[in-house]
Amino acid sequence: MPQRPRVRQQAVNRLPAHYRAVIYLFYYEGYQASEIGEILGIPTATVHTRLVRGRTRLKDLLGGYGYEQTV
Repeated sequence: MPQRPRVRQQAVNRLPAHYRAVIYLFYYEGYQASEIGEILGIPTATVHTRLVRGRTRLKDLLGGYGYEQTV
C-alpha cells in the first residue's frame, strides 16, 4: 500500500498554499493550532478554519470515498 501515502501527499501538494501550510504543520509536524498560529502569524481561529477547509478540499481531491482512511 505505498501508493496511498504518495497519492495523499500529491493531493496535499495541490492545495492552495494557505491550506497546505496548516495541513502540513498540523498532520506532518504535529503542531497544535495555537502553535501554528504563532508560526504563521495568524489567529488560532483562522488556523481552525483553514484546517476544516483544507480537509474539505482534500476530500474532494481524493474522491470522497475512503477519505477517512487516507488522512
